[in-house]
Amino acid sequence: MATNFAFRPGPVSTRNTPLGRFLPRLPKGVASAWLDENIPSGSWVIDPFGASPHLAVEVAQAGYRILVAANNPIARFMIEMAAAPPEAEEMQSALAALATSRRGEERLEPHILSLYATQCDHCGQEVSARAFLWERDAIGPYARIYACPQCEQEGEFPATDADIEKASRFTTRGLHRSRALERVARSSDPNREHAEEALDAYIPRAVYALFTLINKVDGLSISETQRDFLAALLLSACDQANTLWPVPSARARPRQLIIPPRFRENNVWLALENAIPLWASSQTTINLTYWPEVPANEGGICLFEGRMRGLAGQLGEIEFQAVISALPRPNPAVGPRSGRGAGWRWGREAVGPFAGVLRRRRYDWAWHTTALESTLHGLVPHLASNAPFFGLITENEARFDAAAMVAADIAGFNLESIALRRKSGQTQCLWRKTESRTPPAPMEAAPLVQTAAHDYLAQRGEPSHYLKLQAAGMQALTKHGRLTIPDRTPAEIYSETRTTIEFGLTFRSGFLRFGPSEHSLEVGQWWPRDPGDVQPPLTDRVEMVLVNYLLDLPGSSFAEIDTALCLAFPDLETPEEELVAAILESYAEEEGEGQWVIRENDSPKARQEDLMEMNQLLTQLGELLGFVVDAGETTVTWRYLATGEMLHFFTTASAMLGKIVLAAEHEPKDSLIVLPGGRSKLVLFKLERDPRLEQEIKQGWRFLKFRSVRRLWENSGLNRENLAAQIDLDPISVDDPQMPLL
Repeated sequence: MATNFAFRPGPVSTRNTPLGRFLPRLPKGVASAWLDENIPSGSWVIDPFGASPHLAVEVAQAGYRILVAANNPIARFMIEMAAAPPEAEEMQSALAALATSRRGEERLEPHILSLYATQCDHCGQEVSARAFLWERDAIGPYARIYACPQCEQEGEFPATDADIEKASRFTTRGLHRSRALERVARSSDPNREHAEEALDAYIPRAVYALFTLINKVDGLSISETQRDFLAALLLSACDQANTLWPVPSARARPRQLIIPPRFRENNVWLALENAIPLWASSQTTINLTYWPEVPANEGGICLFEGRMRGLAGQLGEIEFQAVISALPRPNPAVGPRSGRGAGWRWGREAVGPFAGVLRRRRYDWAWHTTALESTLHGLVPHLASNAPFFGLITENEARFDAAAMVAADIAGFNLESIALRRKSGQTQCLWRKTESRTPPAPMEAAPLVQTAAHDYLAQRGEPSHYLKLQAAGMQALTKHGRLTIPDRTPAEIYSETRTTIEFGLTFRSGFLRFGPSEHSLEVGQWWPRDPGDVQPPLTDRVEMVLVNYLLDLPGSSFAEIDTALCLAFPDLETPEEELVAAILESYAEEEGEGQWVIRENDSPKARQEDLMEMNQLLTQLGELLGFVVDAGETTVTWRYLATGEMLHFFTTASAMLGKIVLAAEHEPKDSLIVLPGGRSKLVLFKLERDPRLEQEIKQGWRFLKFRSVRRLWENSGLNRENLAAQIDLDPISVDDPQMPLL
């Protein structure tokens, strides 16, 4: 079901952003680029989920009017701050007002810093630790991290008895914990128990520090703008102060409200200071209004404070030209955190939207399908005819993708195209408003999946992971009206669809699975048992297109090359970024800042001369060793008449092995691929990602580098008896003097 829908690559910002570990990992520039190509500037578009403040800002900056339904008060606040970001000096001024406020006889800043006071191991100077490291359920920290301003010693050091004693002064029965709970849920509130569980993500010292600060902000005589600045810094501090920072930092994006075995307790005051560059920016202010007031035609953000289903009945005659959204992922660590943070900042009334998520501890994907469909339901009547829905899934996995596709279909959108990258976790979907429903196909659903998967693999020319096969199956089921099932709930349709796709990819359905796992479909790759006629491997075709592109446009940047390849291989053939980088590293070098050119020794002229030399040397070498030689344009065959022994040499300047290995008519043990040593790393990369090709190579194929052929020719002691050993002296390896691209 190819539609030439190109994946839009973009950099995922490495700069820390406020609460960034809980937000969608949105690639920069993707949303605005898609809008620029498809929707007239100044048009109305809508984001029904409001999961990404950065999306709303990017769309508005591009000159569009975007209506965002934001039920989460923290999400709304972040959009407000992103639309009118403060200067760093403004935030520093607000923080200074907080720092100089009094707590009894003491200034607030030194008081909070003293909570983390420790003694320098080297000079004995008292210093405020940057962080303490804990083991779960321990009574005190086992290590501290500090930088001593006196002697400049810094690093991680074992905790002292004084450190442990200081931490133990704060208990879970403290007054500040009670006040923290009261701001989220009264003692009579049925959500109180769940609020207590959410608060367990903070150790007592952090609760004391945070609520000392929050209470002080409430009483400060400052402007409302400054209060917002401090609220922003406190939101970041609340995130930094929880125990969901594992040591070592294996996953910075927690998906469960579970304290890791070892965690980091950050200094709350330093967290406030470090948050300033996360919120501050010199970006121009964006026009922001609140529904029903609308922004000007030149672009802006219109915020609706509530759920999408509450907005749908108020839209009147506004006709949206497109839906654009980063779809939210269910995350048990996010809901309670948002409810807790909203209560601490805005009081119990702000916790209302989170009552359900405070109670819910598990978020299964069938439930999430229902939640997504509920948000999208009722949106279709307010869209222009044939209006597109550009959906971004920024942490893709099979269940998340399936939930989104099922929910959108039930809500009234036809799935038109999918492009994705598994390694970077990005799925981009294009739906369109359904003008008329396709009657369900009379045939069973599983054969539809089976045919779609077989056709996709034949076009791909190499095995595929489950994620793209599921996408191909979903497109087939959508095309034949199999996702909208009468008398079935979204959750039931999701479960039935997942089962259908899994059954359609079994051995009984005609597929082999490489690297099987009983526990996860995310592991392994699939290939037809009877593939029939298939295209050359995708990796080989990408290699050829990339090299030709760089020969035509030398000096291109990686981003330009990557974008061109995504255009050349659209939809589910989108090449992984790692493949693009591996090919580029094999053939090209940087000139200047990020300008890539084909290496001189990899120019077509140089490699043609190499191939002619290889054919000549192999011909002469075979004759010298007593073989009868048959030399073709890209093959040289040695035949020893006395024994019938044969060797077949396949010369190539590329790493495109498919046309050699998969079409070979000779015994693998008698076959050698002769190639430049600079292709070794790329060959190994391809073998690692293509188990079918790797399986063929392991039947006995050998590799011979150009330099090895030259050494064989120069070896005066070479004979038929030691030939095999000499060939094996220089195997292909990943060793390469070049710096890796990624």
